[in-house]
Amino acid sequence: MKVIKYLLIGSLFLVATACSNGATEEQIEVADAEKTAMQLYQNNCMSCHGNDLSGRVGPGLQQVGSKMTEEKLIEIITVGSNGMPGYENVLSIEEIGQLAKWLSEKKE
Repeated sequence: MKVIKYLLIGSLFLVATACSNGATEEQIEVADAEKTAMQLYQNNCMSCHGNDLSGRVGPGLQQVGSKMTEEKLIEIITVGSNGMPGYENVLSIEEIGQLAKWLSEKKE
């Protein structure tokens, strides 16, 4: 929980800093998209995949972008896989895409 809290605070700081430093619209949109994806993760994924993406009931996602493409993540989030339920009736197509994009960037 602390990690997500710090990530959200950090994202808000980045957005505020970007706005005060004359950031481009694109930079602000990227920061907003990351914040949205983290909120989606917190609300829908954290209970199984852990507050720091390290895994709990579900597998760890800290390096998922090294193992799966954004398209594969969209598929898994949408229809589910290996005991994970699908979220096609919970999240919009846009939200699934935002979450998959964010996860695909996790390549520690």
